[in-house]
Amino acid sequence: MKNRGRLMKVISRFFLAFLSSVFLFAFLILLTLRLTLFSENYIAKQAAKADYYSELTEEINRQIENSALGSNIPEGVLNQSIKQELVKTDVNAYFKAMYNTGTKYTISNEKEIHDTVSKAIIEYMREKNIQITPESEQAVTKLSDNAVTIYKGYIELPFLVSYGRKVMNYKSTLVVFMGVCGVLWVLLSFSLYSSLRGYFHRLLRYWSYIWTGSGLMMLVVPAIILMQGFLKKLGIQSKAMYDFIQTYLSSFLWLFIMIGILSIVAGVVCGILSESKRKELFSA
Repeated sequence: MKNRGRLMKVISRFFLAFLSSVFLFAFLILLTLRLTLFSENYIAKQAAKADYYSELTEEINRQIENSALGSNIPEGVLNQSIKQELVKTDVNAYFKAMYNTGTKYTISNEKEIHDTVSKAIIEYMREKNIQITPESEQAVTKLSDNAVTIYKGYIELPFLVSYGRKVMNYKSTLVVFMGVCGVLWVLLSFSLYSSLRGYFHRLLRYWSYIWTGSGLMMLVVPAIILMQGFLKKLGIQSKAMYDFIQTYLSSFLWLFIMIGILSIVAGVVCGILSESKRKELFSA
């Protein structure tokens, strides 16, 4: 009966440790999501890291230039129509609108784009001594309007707004669940400590198992995804968007791995402290 009672105590302790590990793992996942998917600053930071503003500016200018070739406007005339600063301003404003439901997004300076394209074409016509007629002015206006449309098409991506709005609907829920998981982990740790009769070095040993186990769960799946190269197979035609999405997702997965590694380190530290405390206790 005594051995059976001891076995039940061991099983109950491991069960508490298992539950504690599950809630710690859930807390770490929710924390990572809060720092990434639910952060406006995070997406802007990844855009800068992927050189998204520069690449997107090049793509927009190239598309505007290509759209004017059919109107006998050669390459080089409109290749600097859009400035990177304008793109950065509008993209960041777009990100803000994604994460703030009440914020409406509009192009910051539509008139500037229209006037810049018109001015570039008129200057080209004057250099080539091309007569400016009401018909040519109308054609220039049409090309300028088309340039604004192209610009909007690259900046305003409906699926991103939909993604951001849906994500933010769950922000408060995520924070609540994160708090619940953290509180449950603390309560389970107290329960485990009580079942160990107040031996702190034993609690540290169990914490070592808990933190290490949670860390391993955090890093295994993201590491497999990165090693298999699934992100490189994304079917996105735009190079700017491809690089941006790949950087965003890679950074997201790497954060999981880093938090997993920190959790494992915490587990190792707890194991070392447990052994040190045990030696102190029994050498006294």
